[in-house]
Amino acid sequence: MGDRGAMWLSDPGLTRAVGLRGYGSEMSDTPAPAAVAARVSALAAARLGPKGWVLLDWAVAVLLALLATLGWRELAGMHGPRAVGAVLVAFSTLPAGLRRRWPGAVLVVVTLAGTAAIAGSAEPAPALAAVYVTYVIPLRFESRAAVRLLVGTVAVMVVGVLVLSPPPYRAPAHSPIPALIGSVAGVGGAFTLGWASRQQRAHAAAERRLAEHRAAEAVERRLAEAQRAHNAQRLQIARELHDVVAHAMSVIAVQAGVAHFVAADQPQEAVRALGSIEQMSRGALREMRALLGVLRDSGGLAPAPGLTDLGDVVARAAEAGVRVEVVVSGRPVELPAGLELAAYRVVQEAVTNVIKHSGADSCRVEVEYGGDRLGVTVTDPGPGSGRDRDAVAAAGAENGHGLLGMRERVGMYGGRFDAGPVPDTGGFCVAMVFPLVAGESSEL
Repeated sequence: MGDRGAMWLSDPGLTRAVGLRGYGSEMSDTPAPAAVAARVSALAAARLGPKGWVLLDWAVAVLLALLATLGWRELAGMHGPRAVGAVLVAFSTLPAGLRRRWPGAVLVVVTLAGTAAIAGSAEPAPALAAVYVTYVIPLRFESRAAVRLLVGTVAVMVVGVLVLSPPPYRAPAHSPIPALIGSVAGVGGAFTLGWASRQQRAHAAAERRLAEHRAAEAVERRLAEAQRAHNAQRLQIARELHDVVAHAMSVIAVQAGVAHFVAADQPQEAVRALGSIEQMSRGALREMRALLGVLRDSGGLAPAPGLTDLGDVVARAAEAGVRVEVVVSGRPVELPAGLELAAYRVVQEAVTNVIKHSGADSCRVEVEYGGDRLGVTVTDPGPGSGRDRDAVAAAGAENGHGLLGMRERVGMYGGRFDAGPVPDTGGFCVAMVFPLVAGESSEL
């Protein structure tokens, strides 16, 4: 049960939520009363729990009662029966111990009793209990209700003292006016401190909510970036699987076509082609297992192939009847792993296209290290060489998306890609240039 309209937010709970964090930066933007009140509340909340706050209120209430009785001798100076004076002093101080439970009702009681004590005492003292209770009013009530309570408290004090004080109440020696002025000023100051503390806590709560919102957004961004990286990794794995399978199946298809074409007249050549198919399929399976292993565990896998592994491409092309010549010019440098893998896969795809589509029995791969760029070209002399063009045509009749995939790979690293026939020879040339950013490569 509590006062109607009271906002039931525990004073220590709010103070604990604000805490000490952030006060250094907020003090410069906060009025001095709010800063002092918030600082004191925060320091006290660091050591007091809910029960501690209640005990503190009762200790202050008892102290105020003793101060009114012994310090200012307010009870001894009361006009009328001593018992009535004792009741007034008790009701003007002791209810302050309940200010957290029933702040509005307690303020009414201590204000009425304190006003009567000021008016009926020959040695009046300010109503300090009313001042003590007023501080929590802005923290527990909505703005309009808190202001109405403040105005009512001041009005009761002023009217009560002027009406109840026995004449001559304006006598300088025993005038209640100084005590009235002190009480009104104290109530106004306590209300101002409570209001400023309320604004301070609202500001701290808003800052905390904003920080939590920003932290949630940061977490969402990190999760989105992680998801994008995860998707990019899977896309890269899919690309690698495509290249491995496409290269292996192209060579296998050509070899199978040749074996089928020459099986009747040259059985030994057919046996050799079947052996090449076996080796190619086993190698492709090994690469596929290595790539799929990335989806389960990244440890223990072989490094991604690079330009130094072009010997594998040369060997597989030789098994399909195509002789590949690799020429390296310039000073080799260490390349970013992704770029080198892209260059390797483009060369692999270009050589695969030579095997599938050109009918040539040879091709030339040129790798040029130019300091700030890497140039790679794959050129074949065109059909008319030693391989049987009918068998090649039968094995590689289907068109794929090899050139498009190569262009995309080169474009990923800001490179330039060109592909087209070579004039006068009937051959075909695939050329790419990758820019090398300074600081990303180092000489071997």
